[in-house]
Amino acid sequence: MAQYNTISLKKEVMIISTYTQSQVYTQASFRALIDALLPSSYEQYNYESTNNMEVHEYIMYSLDHDISIQQPLHHTIVPLSYPTAKMLDIAATQLMNTYQAQPYPHSLFPGGGMFSCLSRRDRIRTLSALENLNIDLYVLPSPFQNNAGLVKNVTDALNRFSMLGYYSEWPAYGSTRLRPPSERRLEFFPMNWQRVGYPGVSYGYRDFRGFLLRMNRSEGKYENES
Repeated sequence: MAQYNTISLKKEVMIISTYTQSQVYTQASFRALIDALLPSSYEQYNYESTNNMEVHEYIMYSLDHDISIQQPLHHTIVPLSYPTAKMLDIAATQLMNTYQAQPYPHSLFPGGGMFSCLSRRDRIRTLSALENLNIDLYVLPSPFQNNAGLVKNVTDALNRFSMLGYYSEWPAYGSTRLRPPSERRLEFFPMNWQRVGYPGVSYGYRDFRGFLLRMNRSEGKYENES
């Protein structure tokens, strides 16, 4: 019994370790993505850096919860953050092998793969190669393998999700940002709303809607009173 419990415990530790490594890898990949796509908050505004705004988590959450894939009889939601990170690395490797990108000796984002070893310009070049399908689709991970439509759609979504996460209220949800949308609460005023001059959500404005008319009934007829 003791030996069985020891084996079971080792398996659980291995599963947790593998999950943690994949999470670190995926987060590093999307940190590299937003570093290439978004302006540097720290350099321009002396605020916290773009990475500290956790925009990469918005992209990961959206990829895992908001994209459905066509199945034979229905659409289904498939977590795509990890396969997308692998796709970015494979595309980056292909560019490196064809001398279209020059990687640094080590990852600029700890735990990341080839994509995170590239310069910002080469990371953009990698996205362009995916968008234009200038890569070998056969070597991509499932569900991207030989699926040109999905590759183009998800690559386009990476750009949109990055901008939405950066300019929306996402960072201000704070500790509730990874909860379902109905359970999120703004914990502070979003800094990017300040930058673009957006005053915040309005639940309605007082406005002129005409004159109030009172209808009095007199001898079977209605008379207006203004």
